[in-house]
Amino acid sequence: MADYVIRGAAIVSVDPEIGNLSCGDILVKGDRIVAVGPDLAVEDAEVIDGSRMIAMPGLVNAHNHLWQTVIRGIGSNFAGSDYFNYLHAGAAPRFTPEDILYSEMAGGLASIDSGTTTVFDWCHNNPTPEHSDAAIDGLQASGVRALFGHGTVKPKPKPGEPHFSEIPHPRAHIERLRKGRLASDDALVTLAMCVLGPDYATLDVCRQDFALAKEMGLISSAHVWGRRNRLNPGGYLDLLKEGLLPAGHNAVHANYIPDEEIRALVEAGCTITATPPVELRGHGVPPLIGRVAAQGGRPSVANDTEVGVGGDMFSTLRLSLQADRFYRNVQTQRELEEGTNPAAAAFEAENLKTIGTGGGVYQKEYITTGEALKWATINNAAVLGMEHRIGSLTPGKKADIVLLRRDDWNLSPALNPENAVAMFAHPGNVDTVLIDGEIRKRHGKLIDSAAEARALSEIRSRGPRLMADAGYPDIAW
Repeated sequence: MADYVIRGAAIVSVDPEIGNLSCGDILVKGDRIVAVGPDLAVEDAEVIDGSRMIAMPGLVNAHNHLWQTVIRGIGSNFAGSDYFNYLHAGAAPRFTPEDILYSEMAGGLASIDSGTTTVFDWCHNNPTPEHSDAAIDGLQASGVRALFGHGTVKPKPKPGEPHFSEIPHPRAHIERLRKGRLASDDALVTLAMCVLGPDYATLDVCRQDFALAKEMGLISSAHVWGRRNRLNPGGYLDLLKEGLLPAGHNAVHANYIPDEEIRALVEAGCTITATPPVELRGHGVPPLIGRVAAQGGRPSVANDTEVGVGGDMFSTLRLSLQADRFYRNVQTQRELEEGTNPAAAAFEAENLKTIGTGGGVYQKEYITTGEALKWATINNAAVLGMEHRIGSLTPGKKADIVLLRRDDWNLSPALNPENAVAMFAHPGNVDTVLIDGEIRKRHGKLIDSAAEARALSEIRSRGPRLMADAGYPDIAW
């Protein structure tokens, strides 16, 4: 493995000790960042010219279903229960292990291409060990860093079969992976358990699933909404009463849960991931960003599923920040109309004395672009239990680094690189990607062109076949 020094880049480190540097170097030895600073004295390292680049930590996606890459884009107009009916009940049972392999491989390569170096791959279409092995094969073939979340399928039960909510996570499948190919917590692909959780499972199933995750030393994650149809009305509060909830558990969505439940999760050392690109489409309540922060938690954001929305974390970050600002504005506007926010009223009155302004409802942003960038880097790394390894350009951490071309038309002149990353960048700006110290993309092209060509060819043929087999040829054309 070669050593590299990135010379003269604008550095957005997401490390409070290092901060942002207008011009600095990054030294990589093996799979680690060794030093970050101006004018590093380096010998015997390959130089990567960063003079017109913005260097940043690789983005981290805390929740994506890469097995769905092969049918990307079929559900952008889904409504109601279409996602469950079309996908889990209809298309998912028709996936072969090979379909899973190439979907995961393509999803991993697409992540790298877009500047996402790590993904929590929430795989819940693995009815057999062969499907799970194929998913892991695809991730490893792509070169992305991944936390492989072993989930469970959610088919409509046939007559006489139990509902999926009554079926515990398969112990044998978890034991096989934990004692076998995913035994290490330091490898590029590691293991987590994606459980049904308090909304989708009976309390007895929750008892068994959380006990298994604790026994195996695995992070667990669950989809949660907090709506009236949750199987355990008290949600995580019910689990906490029984001492079931381990630190490090990750709740996804949870838009409707009360502040008391958010606070309980945060105090228990758990994390909450919002997926605004999906949640804003089907729900009228705010994604859990500001409410998590208000309860002392660290916001985490992800795209969720490419069945309906894009998977790149630049657009996810930008939409998440705008959504949080929008909902805060709506709340402040409501308080102005109700006369319950005198500080905002005073500022508005003074601001409106100036002709030619719309009169913003508050004086400064509650969340800056720098704070928001943490959502998609260091905070998401914490969700995956990897904050000590990735998420910032910190000496000693893994060399997961992204370089953006700051002279691209949509970024130039990039006077504030932090703002450029959060509000202007897109995957087309990604010039270079390092994962674990290995260059995976250079000069705007993926290094493994053979894997890229194969994955693209496979998903082009497999996607239409899956739609035809499921009886949905009108969705794909």
